[in-house]
Amino acid sequence: MSKQKNTKKIIILLLVSITISYLMSTSKTEPEKNISTAKPPIVSALYLKKEDVQIPVVSQGMVSPLTETALSAEISGEIIEISPKFVAGGIFKKGETLIKIDPKIYEVAYKQAKALKDQRQNEYEDSVNIRKQGYLSESEYLATVSALAAAKAQLVKAENDLDNTNIRLPYDGMVREKSADLGQYVNAGNKLGVTFSTEFAEVRLPLSDRDVQFAGLPASSTLTSSSVEKSTSVKFRIDMDPSKTRYGYIARSEGVVDEKTRMIFAVARLEDPYNLNNNEDALVLPMGTFVSAEILSNESYNFVRIPRSAIINNRQVILIDGDNKIQYKDIDLIRADEDFGYINDEFFDGKRISMTPIEDGVNGMIVRVE
Repeated sequence: MSKQKNTKKIIILLLVSITISYLMSTSKTEPEKNISTAKPPIVSALYLKKEDVQIPVVSQGMVSPLTETALSAEISGEIIEISPKFVAGGIFKKGETLIKIDPKIYEVAYKQAKALKDQRQNEYEDSVNIRKQGYLSESEYLATVSALAAAKAQLVKAENDLDNTNIRLPYDGMVREKSADLGQYVNAGNKLGVTFSTEFAEVRLPLSDRDVQFAGLPASSTLTSSSVEKSTSVKFRIDMDPSKTRYGYIARSEGVVDEKTRMIFAVARLEDPYNLNNNEDALVLPMGTFVSAEILSNESYNFVRIPRSAIINNRQVILIDGDNKIQYKDIDLIRADEDFGYINDEFFDGKRISMTPIEDGVNGMIVRVE
């Protein structure tokens, strides 16, 4: 009997527990579901416009002298003087004597030539007077004429030899290399050194076929003129100090396509590369300096200019229509530089594009424009 009572109690307790659990579960209120809708992304926008723009052409090259001279002795003799400026890096002025060769024998030769010329001049004048009187034959007269001409030529040579004892140059310049020194005996043709002009420098700039279209190179006919047309400017920079710039101009095109690289070279000219005229804040560009160059032609082109940050993989932009829906649109870049890409397509004139990249963007997505 006792076992039956215990069993009944257990069953009753189980039923009560199940009932209580059921009542508690049904009495709980379900938590409110937090349903949120994703907001459209915020983008900045830009209206494109077809306008006249200048397209820079980027290249690079090395600064080299416009005029460089390998100095050679024109006469023989001992070097008796050398200017302190005749050292590598020495700066000299036009007409300044850099090397002096012993002039003694050339001074004697000059005096002898002058005396001979004076003698032949007197003989010629006497022959003229005698001829007028009819006492001199034609052959004798012509002999005095030839003798005077030979004496004058000898005097000119003696003058040149004497002048060549002083080694001078017709430009302001700098010494690149010194090959002779004080006390050295040199013969005609011996190398004395190498100098170059500091008045101008040149930079050869390689250009591709597409670069040439926008570089504004001077016509070949202008190369025959004495003055160089400065219509196309060039902005130079160096990697060590990119904040400073120096301007030059395109002087000519070499007019020949390199067979290996298929490039054509434009030659830019730079005035006073060492800034010897002391222009304030001018960038000094010594010979041999590697420079970056930006060619700025005066010619303009009617293109649509697009910031590089708005171009996706160099082939697409994101259009935004009047309902703020986006569409990915392919573009055909004619030209691109560090800041902009350029296209020639009327379709994009007046169109609005996104300047902000959109992650996982799809055509038809709505955006919010700042």
